[in-house]
Parts: sequence; C-alpha cells; structure tokens
Amino acid sequence: MKLAFRFMIALFFLLLVSGLLWAKDKTTVAVLPFTVHSAENIDYVKQGIWDMLSSRISASDKIDVIGKDTVLETLKKSEGKDLTLASVYGLGKKMNVDYVVWGSITKIGNSFSVDGKLVDIATYKSPVGIFTQSQGMDELIPKISDFAQRIDAHILGTAPPGFNAPVPAPVPSPGSSRVTARSAGSTSAVSCTSLPASAIDRPWSSDRRQRTWSPS
Repeated sequence: MKLAFRFMIALFFLLLVSGLLWAKDKTTVAVLPFTVHSAENIDYVKQGIWDMLSSRISASDKIDVIGKDTVLETLKKSEGKDLTLASVYGLGKKMNVDYVVWGSITKIGNSFSVDGKLVDIATYKSPVGIFTQSQGMDELIPKISDFAQRIDAHILGTAPPGFNAPVPAPVPSPGSSRVTARSAGSTSAVSCTSLPASAIDRPWSSDRRQRTWSPS
C-alpha cells in the first residue's frame, strides 16, 4: 500500500514538472477585444476579429493564446479606462504573457479602418502592426488573416508570408568587354557586359514598379 502511494506521489511530481517544462516552451499571447469607433452597433465585427486573431495566432503548437475569460476578467479590473501602450503593457504583466495584441476598429459608412499592434512585453515595443482601410468585410478578412500570420512569423522567427529573399546580382561572364577609364592621369580597367547597339542608342526607362503583396 505504501509502495503504491509513493509511486502515485512520484508520478504526480513527474507530470507537474513535465507540464511546467512544456509550458515554458510555449510563447503566451493575449488578444484584447479591439476598441470600436462607430455610430452603429458593430459588435459582430469586433467579435469576428477577436475570434479570427485568436484562432489564427494559436494555429502554431508553439504559441498559446490565453482564453477570453481571463482577458475580460483582467480588463474589468482596469476600470474601463481607454487603452494606451502603457496600460496594455500593464495588462500583459498582470496576465503574465509574452505578447499582447490590441487595436481599434472604425466604421464610417461601408468603410472599415483597423489599427492593430503586437506589443512585446519584455521589450515594451510594438514590432508588428497593421493599419488598413477596407470596403466591407470581404476585403477586411484577408488583411486580418495576414496580420495574424505576420504575428506568428515574428514570434517564431520565421520569414513572413510573401517574403522573397533578394536575388544576388549576376556575375559578369569571362567574355565581357573591358572599358578603360582615365582619371587624373591614371588608367583603370572596368569590366562590364557587352550591350547591343540598339540598347545603347535607346534611352533608359525611369519607370519602376513597386512590388506589392496580396494576402493568400
């Protein structure tokens, strides 16, 4: 009987220690309900964004998003004051989390404006943010999803969605032509790739296209 009792105690402590070690391996995030600025009742938008961010951020098994009940209970203790970076930092410390997501939603007519930020509690900085304007929920949903993916990428230290590594410049071929430049009585050889006459006669175009990224 005593042997079985000791075995149960040892197993309990083993599970407790394992649970603590597992918890340390996870990054904890609190998602706050976004503040609403609208003449209409758009609680469904606030709840939708809250649910979407919570589910998308916690998609990784290395990130743990704390429950809404804990968030709401902590917000009640803040006496309903308007949130600032300082107060969000304080909430994060009270909830003992690594990051806090917060922001605001503004609706005027059919236009939605969303301003969201990720606060790193350890560094007191906002390394990831979003400010977007959309016409209707169909345009807003992909942008919120992109925000959640960029939060995950920052926390996990991975490349954000749509990131393309820079392509190195091509190395000149051995058969490239050599142009001699004379300056202050010195002579230096500069290697460059041969160009057809048509390219030399044609003026360079100054048009540059800006790369944009569309959320998947």
